[in-house]
Amino acid sequence: MLSQNATSDSLFDWILQDKGGRKTGAFLQKMDDVVPWKEIGDELDGALYDRHMGRPGFPVHVLVKALFLEMWYGLSDPELEEQVLDRVSFQRFLDVQNRTDIPDETTVCRFRLKLAELHAEKELFEVVQYMIDEHGLRVNRGTIVDATIVEAPRGRKREDATNTRDKDAGFTKKNGQTFHGYKAHVGSDTKGHFIKEVIVTCATTPDNEAFDDLTKHETRSVFADKAYIDKEKKRTFRARGVFWGVLDRASSGHALSTKQWKDNNQKSSVRSRGEHPFAWMKRTMHFQGTRFRGLRKNTFHITLVCTAYNLKRLVSVLALA
Repeated sequence: MLSQNATSDSLFDWILQDKGGRKTGAFLQKMDDVVPWKEIGDELDGALYDRHMGRPGFPVHVLVKALFLEMWYGLSDPELEEQVLDRVSFQRFLDVQNRTDIPDETTVCRFRLKLAELHAEKELFEVVQYMIDEHGLRVNRGTIVDATIVEAPRGRKREDATNTRDKDAGFTKKNGQTFHGYKAHVGSDTKGHFIKEVIVTCATTPDNEAFDDLTKHETRSVFADKAYIDKEKKRTFRARGVFWGVLDRASSGHALSTKQWKDNNQKSSVRSRGEHPFAWMKRTMHFQGTRFRGLRKNTFHITLVCTAYNLKRLVSVLALA
């Protein structure tokens, strides 16, 4: 239990210095070393203040860090508050000196809602994109386009015949199964390390509808699966000198030629890397579905998850450099 005046130099902290895991403490320390949290907080603080929305009771950069802790460890607001009370590594990351330094679940929730109203997820995503470029980690060009379904609860009927279902979410089918939720359309680099673009839509939106927005800045190559086949786009991209790496599909009565089979195998070796980000997020960040209702809140949340993924990958890649 954290005492009222406990500090990072106390006997308590020395005894429990590894509580929460050595790896957790090392990872969060690297995040502090790499990310300019204070600068990010100052930028957001100005936006919040300019809109007369009132300043939070905690430094903005601390609340931003709290949101990223939730993303990295798959925590809800109540779980975050409990974990910060229990884990010294989290306390150090949030600069906790005593109990009053711990953001409560209501404060974190309200802060998230304010940022979502400001569409601040875009700014946070772009800040991390800039950091990736600054470290020279995107020397390879090319975009892999993919989409994944983010499931939402299907809801239940109330006694008054209304339904708790998220009205902004939609139903779609994939591989014979029906899903309800949203769709995250992403453009990642051709090594599968970082997400370059993310667009969130209702699950009913066709995969290829976001293709142009995900690839509008691409000058070298694009890769995608058969859902993105488009003859007109193929001609357009080739005219721009951009390699068209979308897999070919056999047409009715016409099987793929030997060359097309070989080309598909080569394209697949690159395209499959586009599945890595969400597989990694689901496996290591416990990203399994929506936590909120409505397109705006889920756009904020899913984009922030992608931003947290990029930060985690950034630290991992730098450690190997």
